[in-house]
Amino acid sequence: MGEWKHTSCILCAQNCGLETEIEDNRIINVRGDKSNPRSQGYCCRKGLSLARYEHHADRLAYPLKKVGDHHERISWEQAIDEIFEKLLQIKEKHGGEAISYMGGGSVGGQMEVAMGLKLNNALSSRNYYSSLTQEFSNVYWVDGRIVGKQGIASQPDTHHCDTLVAWGWNGWMSNQEPQARTLILSLHNDPNKHFIVIDPRVSETAEHADIHL
Repeated sequence: MGEWKHTSCILCAQNCGLETEIEDNRIINVRGDKSNPRSQGYCCRKGLSLARYEHHADRLAYPLKKVGDHHERISWEQAIDEIFEKLLQIKEKHGGEAISYMGGGSVGGQMEVAMGLKLNNALSSRNYYSSLTQEFSNVYWVDGRIVGKQGIASQPDTHHCDTLVAWGWNGWMSNQEPQARTLILSLHNDPNKHFIVIDPRVSETAEHADIHL
């Protein structure tokens, strides 16, 4: 028997509470955390599959350097030193604008501010990209027009709305809203509320819609 630890999922923006059973420093079981005030034990299949992602056989656990036609294991110190030296060479030869930073974004990507943007500033580069540049660019653009700063993100109050329009959103599978399946079922079963799905296919979410376009 392992020891149960409280944690949270970072596989989408909801950060659902999880309990993980740890044995020999490995996750052997995952369940929703009923004591979490936000998710209240709710957890989607992504969170429940956390051990598979964490301990996947093909997950990289150390740096690899390509030598000829194969990769060799090197130390973190060597990897950082060689990458740092190459970045300086590029900056000295072509200027900082020749360098672009590509990182994560949203929840789980807060380190980009502490690391990514500082690295860009040190290299005199303004080229910063993340998953937000294509996945949430429209949301940040609208937020910027509403509140004047794109870094202040809005969140729809889906659990208290009268009508919810899901445009290309398959929340039954992807989550992305607090307790997504509970939300979809509550909208579907409430005669005073309307759930509209706009999607070219009959998704799992569209199957619960009042109107599917």
